[in-house]
Amino acid sequence: MRRDELLKYLEILGQELEKSGLRGEIIITGGAAMCLVHSARDATKDIDALYEPKSEIHALANKIAHEHGLPQNWLNDGVKGFMGGNVEVAEFMRTGGLKISAVTPEYLLAMKLMSSRVEGQDYGDIKFLLRKLNIRAYEDAVSVIRRFFPIDRILPKTGYVIEQFLDELGREG
Repeated sequence: MRRDELLKYLEILGQELEKSGLRGEIIITGGAAMCLVHSARDATKDIDALYEPKSEIHALANKIAHEHGLPQNWLNDGVKGFMGGNVEVAEFMRTGGLKISAVTPEYLLAMKLMSSRVEGQDYGDIKFLLRKLNIRAYEDAVSVIRRFFPIDRILPKTGYVIEQFLDELGREG
């Protein structure tokens, strides 16, 4: 989905919540945050998010999917298993009965480095976030991760990924 489509379906969700007399909150992460908040890419396949009230938003998202020909998981909470307890967010927008926040760029970088997936979209996302946050030293990258995740959860692979990206950024200037 492109940025304009993401916004359209979130606005519909906000309107549906409001029509139902409900208020909801979504915290977007991953590709949706990269696309909507940071304009780092043109599109994403879905919206990975945490949301409340969970069952009501899930039901409305399914309704929207059916009415607009979207995949059933266009809005999903599969990311909940990857989120640490110290989530840092900033409000992005409000529409109808919906408040939409996004994880901060620091938190998003920490998540992406913790998963250490260097293929596909994550590759460009990590480079974008390192540049955006002006991180040029290994210790600075690890410091961002430690703000949100326990040190014992940082895998050796993550260190190699950080070194690889910083080396690449250094060569690019």
